[in-house]
Amino acid sequence: MFNIHGEWKIEVCGHVVVQWFSGAWNEEAIVTYVKEFQNKVYHLRSEQWAILSIFDDWELGVPEFEQHVIKHCDWFKNHGCVKDCHVYLPSASTKIQLERIIPHTDEYYERQVFPKVDEAITWLKSYDFFIENSEIIPFSKNKRNR
Repeated sequence: MFNIHGEWKIEVCGHVVVQWFSGAWNEEAIVTYVKEFQNKVYHLRSEQWAILSIFDDWELGVPEFEQHVIKHCDWFKNHGCVKDCHVYLPSASTKIQLERIIPHTDEYYERQVFPKVDEAITWLKSYDFFIENSEIIPFSKNKRNR
């Protein structure tokens, strides 16, 4: 087993899971992240909930990373996640990997991509998903989140 490469933070705020990603990810990182995610959101599984993912500092994942992301997305969609918003500025690398493996909107799940955190929060609020502690939203290096 290799050392974990990639960083994340997961906070559950009411019925919204807020998470940050950074670095280049290997398979060990995604496996560890998925376990932590499922442990933190397990109590929400019988309710409807949302995800706010901030990818400002995320780079890419190794090819082995992708199969785990696909399974992870199936898991959260099957356990109550109905809204999912990603925050990142479009880039070729992000679009190539994320947009290819992350599920798209269907009858029971909707995903949107936003360039700024405040736009994502507004979208979530329009569906009655409120982040109870807005102080958890960090400023990115380029201060474009607020």
